[in-house]
Amino acid sequence: MKCPKCQFENPPESTYCRKCAARLDLSREPAEAFPSVTKTLDLASAELTTGSTFAGRYQVIEELGAGGMGRV
Repeated sequence: MKCPKCQFENPPESTYCRKCAARLDLSREPAEAFPSVTKTLDLASAELTTGSTFAGRYQVIEELGAGGMGRV
């Protein structure tokens, strides 16, 4: 079975492409149930600075550390 996304030839019993992982048999479920593109939401969040209060009861005292995924 040929992948509609990357044209890789897969065995007929395959459900997903072995090269790009796209779903091969879309006849069982609607195409919109399996989007082929991942979208990242760009949501601005309020900056928590030293001395600020959030959730009405927590106060930021100091930053303990920072890394590639966030700050503590």
